[in-house]
Amino acid sequence: MQNLDKKPYEYSEQEILEKLSTDGKEGLSTEEAQKRFDEFGANTITSGSKVSAWKILLANLNNIIVYLLMVAGAVAFIMGDTVEGIAIIIAILIAVLSGFISEYKAQKSVESLQNMVKTTAKVIRGGSLTEIESSGLVIGDLVYIEEGDSITIDGRLTITKNFATNESALTGESEAINKETAVIHDQDVPIGDRKNMVHAGTAATRGNAYAIVTGTGMNSELGRISSMIEGEEQSDTPLEKQLNTLGKSLMLISFAVATIVTIVGIITGRELYEMIKIGIILAIAAVPEALPAVSTITLALGMRTMANHNALVKSLPAVETLGSTTVICTDKTGTLTENQMTVTHMHLTNGSVYTVSGKGYEPKGTFSNKDGEIDLAEHVSLQEFMLAGAFSSNATLVKEEAYSIVGDPTEGALVVLGKKASIDRKEKEAGEWERIGEIPFDSKAKYMATAYQQNNGEKTLFIKGAPDVLIDMCEMDQKEKQSLQEANDTLAGEGLRVLAVGKISEYQGDGSEQAMQEALKQGFTILGLAGIIDPPREDVKQAIKEAREAGIRVIMITGDHPKTAGIIAGRIGMDVSGEVITGKEMDQMSEDELAKKIKNTSIFARVSPENKLQIVRALNIDEEITAMTGDGVNDAPALNGADIGVAMGIRGTEVAKEASDMILTDDRFSTIVDAVREGRVIFDNIEKFIYFLFSCNFIEIFVVFVSIILGMPMPILALQILWLNLVVDVLPAMSLAWEPREPGVMKRKPRDPKRGIVNRSFAMGVFADGALISLGALAVFMIAIASGWGESVAQTITFTTMAFGQLAHIFNVREKESFGLDRSILKNRFLILALIISIFLQLFAIYVPLLNRVLGTTALNGTQWLFVLAGSILPLLVIQTYRTIRARIKNPES
Repeated sequence: MQNLDKKPYEYSEQEILEKLSTDGKEGLSTEEAQKRFDEFGANTITSGSKVSAWKILLANLNNIIVYLLMVAGAVAFIMGDTVEGIAIIIAILIAVLSGFISEYKAQKSVESLQNMVKTTAKVIRGGSLTEIESSGLVIGDLVYIEEGDSITIDGRLTITKNFATNESALTGESEAINKETAVIHDQDVPIGDRKNMVHAGTAATRGNAYAIVTGTGMNSELGRISSMIEGEEQSDTPLEKQLNTLGKSLMLISFAVATIVTIVGIITGRELYEMIKIGIILAIAAVPEALPAVSTITLALGMRTMANHNALVKSLPAVETLGSTTVICTDKTGTLTENQMTVTHMHLTNGSVYTVSGKGYEPKGTFSNKDGEIDLAEHVSLQEFMLAGAFSSNATLVKEEAYSIVGDPTEGALVVLGKKASIDRKEKEAGEWERIGEIPFDSKAKYMATAYQQNNGEKTLFIKGAPDVLIDMCEMDQKEKQSLQEANDTLAGEGLRVLAVGKISEYQGDGSEQAMQEALKQGFTILGLAGIIDPPREDVKQAIKEAREAGIRVIMITGDHPKTAGIIAGRIGMDVSGEVITGKEMDQMSEDELAKKIKNTSIFARVSPENKLQIVRALNIDEEITAMTGDGVNDAPALNGADIGVAMGIRGTEVAKEASDMILTDDRFSTIVDAVREGRVIFDNIEKFIYFLFSCNFIEIFVVFVSIILGMPMPILALQILWLNLVVDVLPAMSLAWEPREPGVMKRKPRDPKRGIVNRSFAMGVFADGALISLGALAVFMIAIASGWGESVAQTITFTTMAFGQLAHIFNVREKESFGLDRSILKNRFLILALIISIFLQLFAIYVPLLNRVLGTTALNGTQWLFVLAGSILPLLVIQTYRTIRARIKNPES
């Protein structure tokens, strides 16, 4: 391989092949490709580390808790309390390091999940077309690019067929650029004018092409641009913004309370130094220090769980939004159905009707008519129909462990049909037939055509597409058209997908698209219709039922005949009470009209990608939270416009994957429902964490505030509050991120994303639960003082009662409608471990002499422990009794 001494676009096709030591038909050998990969490296864009340990550490240092602790530490040292000052320094280290470690791990987890989203490319090596990860492409590779592909290399085009790309990512121009292979002789040509080149970061919007790779990774145009710019700062997710606002509001309220407590304490004769410390520590207690880390951990865990269930979620905001989804708009083919297209019926224009046996893509089956099994040799019209179907397709049948299709599954059905009749397009193209032209399938036109020339010079044009489109276009008498339309309705009425196949026998034009279009305008003959079955997935009926029970509407979108769409929808348990709306009808409606219609419609047929965007906009008018599926390049606007864009991982184009928020690696509808369920669980767990943390913070504030107002001795010391807040509560709180889903999570309506986390019922619950647990702690404090055990013992009893009461409170929080101490706790081993660690840490605080001196605690005897257990468990029983009574009043029959 030689170095290029001028720009790739200045070389002819043959010159670039010679310079890069490659072959324009065979491509590189596997061995040579591996050699170049080892020499030049992977085709990847190098970027700075997405997770900066220093940035996370600095963010944890630049924290209100750290500043408050520094003030408290400084006051301690100034007042000569060295032990307490050192203890506060240790508390600063605990606060910073715990936040840093948890957040760093969570961010790393998110990064690794995002890296699971891979881009693929089609490459010819050793004469065989194969699909590989685009990172494996090397200079000199021969790549095949077709509509919908993301382009990940710079390449010199060698063959183009009606090929165009969108290069807006590099040029800023949104219009597609038509490509050609002619040499460009100017040395300095802007990217947008390089008609014979493709570039990384762009996408194919029409047609197909072959290109020789001339630049990979950082040596591509995209790589050069990437090396000149710095990465953008990642913005907070909507939930993180809400939590930040919530935290700031709580801090303001708590600072006010801390100030009042301090002032009242000083006025009532308390020691100034002690009250300043108490005020600072109460302010610290009110700050939800683990909030950012827990939200990130919970969302990252959700992403991991979804990935394990075949849903790759690309961003944290998408994880949040999934839990609020109210409508799922799904493609029928491949998502609701198996995407194993099989031709079962053929209705020819001459009136003959045939069936063919077989299942899936295995090319075995027998042909029959009304009289039974037939000899194909005696049915020339049928053979002509099947040849036209195979020749007007680009899909390829391959066998590895099992038969599969490379390309469009619907085309694959026609290719397999031909193989069952020993019609192999590849073999015939290697023999007497040569493809000279192609009109690629277009979602607007709804057909594809090819032109072939035989060795004897005869030319034939083949076409396939939507029956209603081809019936309108063809040159046939009205009676024949009516007969075909009736046959189309009959096949569609049986739930079959229908394709029309036709041809022009004596085609006179060349292989240009213009000549082929002109010939089609002059008329062609439809040979017949193919009825294709695509059975519903086994799990889709249950998934739709679960979605509907969860208050989520399911809308089916398909290119099929309205009758086919309605029958399939009925079979899978969808709501079929409303009318079926077609793409043509939608084109004549305004957005407001469609918004009204869509309230009572769940089935859309003969839909174009533009119609999908109309559906999204209509749903947006009603402020629905919409998940929209898509796989084609033209689906990208709808995927972008939806709240959750869902791309297909198996059959989806790279453009669709890039435009989406979530990729289904198995293309199943049930995976979307699984992801929605997980989205709800994630929000539930974040809400549980916040409820637990705020309740515990409120307990600490309430105990101190009430004792000062009532003129009681201080029931708990400043460092003891700090110990509760930074040591005892943190691990159980964070372990709530691993909570399993509650049984009724998919039995309730979707969450309103506008509703704040803290509403009236939430605040009342925090106040009621916190007050009850606080009263338990205050009660044992008063008993201890009355019993003459001394202030130090009384404070230790109160301190421990609060610790155990807050740990017991986790069982109030775990389940909304029942007691959280049940078998489900075994599913969260992190919570069990956290509770054990917290209990032992609290015991250390009581029985380790060093901690006795630092925290002001003393060892407790058996009698004193009975008061601790009573003070911590009785509030739990009261809370659970109240919830049981409330539940029975709400549901007397339960």
